[in-house]
Amino acid sequence: MTALWEVSAVAEKIEQYMRQLKLGGLAKEWRSVEYTDNEQYLTDLLELELREREVNRINRLVKTAGFHVMKTLDDFVWNDSLQLPAGLTQDYMTSLDFLAPKENLIFMGAVGTGKTHLATAISLQACQRGHRVRFFTAASLANLLLEKNNRGTMNSFLASIKKTELIVLDEVGFVPLHKDAAELLFQVVSDCYESRSLIITSNLEFSQWNTVFGDNRLTAALIDRLVHHSHIVIFSGESYRLTQSLMRQRPIQQGGIAHG
Repeated sequence: MTALWEVSAVAEKIEQYMRQLKLGGLAKEWRSVEYTDNEQYLTDLLELELREREVNRINRLVKTAGFHVMKTLDDFVWNDSLQLPAGLTQDYMTSLDFLAPKENLIFMGAVGTGKTHLATAISLQACQRGHRVRFFTAASLANLLLEKNNRGTMNSFLASIKKTELIVLDEVGFVPLHKDAAELLFQVVSDCYESRSLIITSNLEFSQWNTVFGDNRLTAALIDRLVHHSHIVIFSGESYRLTQSLMRQRPIQQGGIAHG
């Protein structure tokens, strides 16, 4: 009994030392590692810790990105309603090849056609591959920029943005922006030019963006910066959400007719 207690006490002390050394993966799993010889055992322990740290790093990247809803590429339906420009392929987007040359993806189309889903899925894939990502709606980023500017913390926020490799700007066109917010948003987009990639979704054509940003000159300058290194993808299908809703309602309606 005494020997078992001593073994347990030693094991607890080992785990305590591991936590103090910030070896959380080892502290949780070291007992499961089989021992054959010293070199094998130490190698397996270190590999276990490295795997745990990588999982934690990816989880932090996903959390920091600020996704509203998790969407994956496996769930996205690729069909003919997705119009890719010449030179752009599905694989080029999903393999994240656009990140290295600091290119942008601009998704345009009606509400509910899958723009946000694909933008989220691609940027989640980027996180899972170790890239720094931030996800905003245009309105939420505009409001955040105004808040940071009023509090005098704009520089520190912009510095944090500059550390990212991909910024998603969702729902450009849903609501018009305040003049000051539009100018601050232009600053963020300008800072991204040839230094990091953007994915932008919009239900409006470029010719209508002045209704969002208010100023024709500002809008023209913004579009000019965006399209220079961008691939514009058109989502021309019907609303996916509406289609799914109708499919769910159909059995109910049929049942109602039968009872009627």
